[in-house]
Amino acid sequence: MIKKYTYFLILVISFISLSCEKWDDRISLTDAALGRSLAEQIASQSDLSKFQELLVKSGYDKLISASQNYTVFAPSNKALEGFDMASLKDSASIKAFVGNHIALQSYPMPSGSTETSIKLLNGKYATLTKGALGESPISTANTYVGNGVLHILDKYSPVLPSVWTYINGAKDEYAQNKLIANLAYYSFNASKAIVDSISGTTGRPIYRPGSGFELKNLFTDAVYDLNDESKQYTYFILNDQAFTTELTKVSPFFKTSTADSTYNASAWNVVKDLAVEGYYTPDKLPAVLKSKFGVEIPLNTTAIVKTIKLSNGIAYVFNKVDFKLQEKIQPIVVEAEGNSTFMQSISTATFAVLEKKHPTTNSLSKHILFAGHGVANFWVRYRIPQVPAAKYKVYWVAVNDQTRPNYTSSGVTPPVTLTQRLAMGNVTNTTFANVTVTLNNFSEVLLGEYTTNKYGTLDIFLQGSGTTPIVLDYVRLVPVL
Repeated sequence: MIKKYTYFLILVISFISLSCEKWDDRISLTDAALGRSLAEQIASQSDLSKFQELLVKSGYDKLISASQNYTVFAPSNKALEGFDMASLKDSASIKAFVGNHIALQSYPMPSGSTETSIKLLNGKYATLTKGALGESPISTANTYVGNGVLHILDKYSPVLPSVWTYINGAKDEYAQNKLIANLAYYSFNASKAIVDSISGTTGRPIYRPGSGFELKNLFTDAVYDLNDESKQYTYFILNDQAFTTELTKVSPFFKTSTADSTYNASAWNVVKDLAVEGYYTPDKLPAVLKSKFGVEIPLNTTAIVKTIKLSNGIAYVFNKVDFKLQEKIQPIVVEAEGNSTFMQSISTATFAVLEKKHPTTNSLSKHILFAGHGVANFWVRYRIPQVPAAKYKVYWVAVNDQTRPNYTSSGVTPPVTLTQRLAMGNVTNTTFANVTVTLNNFSEVLLGEYTTNKYGTLDIFLQGSGTTPIVLDYVRLVPVL
């Protein structure tokens, strides 16, 4: 028994000794790498010589020699065999390509299904997963050096354009792209302007002529900034035939005084709903997506004729996207307290925004009340921009909750009777007659139908009868299509 235990102990000691030797070897190898910078480690590996040349040309070799931590995803020589070196025509393109393989900070390869979005030196973003940077497989991972970590790629990571760069680069290929690109305009930004002097009269800066102007675009202002590399977008392109079909469908609702302005308004109605936030690969593309403006985008994948992968998203070319007219020409809600108003000039009046609770749903909504104005047929104007040319059913919610009788020395005063109307277009319009506002009625009341003949701004007047108060929650215009 003693001999058996002695023999077992010898085996354990031998195993520990052997393991220590192997661990010592590992430590010595790691220590050797930790004594180098990323630039030195890359230069020491013959299988990275092509990337090393580009690294030196870009000047980033000096950057990754510094003490700050970086992660380099270096494509091997084999990975660069299919890369067209002639495409790197200048220092900017070289820096963009090399910078597409370097990130600030150390990013070890994650384990499991973890995904890490990392910002690269060229401003692009990439997803690091177990075994890959985006779509570039990692063959050798986690070589730690003195100022970061090195991963070797089996496939180089191409520098893709952003969605916005693609739109501008392909504006002659698709009418839709051209239209969006042409929505550009110059805007003055005082923070970027050069101040020549300060006015002795006003005390305000006098800016150098021509300075401070920056190029902007109505699409990126109102829809999405498709040049933002930190987000992902899916962009839908209608080929010219599909674009014309959708344009023709909505054009009658955007009639103006000129053909050009009619085209521009109609085209905007089409393109504003052709981008969504999020990255939808072909296998994950749903049958319907909603645009930023709540419009349903019907997506039949059999109509896709081209797929374009981009640095901050993906684009699809469709030969048909059949928008429903009811989605494109939507109801318009005019909130009484939220829209810009203009009223008759009066010396005294009570204007109040009242929060009222619905008696059935208990939901709260805001209502306006004008009282004590002392003006016969007093009115308030609501100016509604960008109203399509169409026939509308017109509803309002107007609540008269002044139901309690007033007890005075002369007797009992009954609840106040409120009579008012909507005048469409101008205050003299008689399409809708005066309506007595029912006590405590929180439901929509159909006032009738009204047709706008041109696309543009519509004035709506809320007008009282006599000198009684006027009240309103909202007006809703529902297109009759």
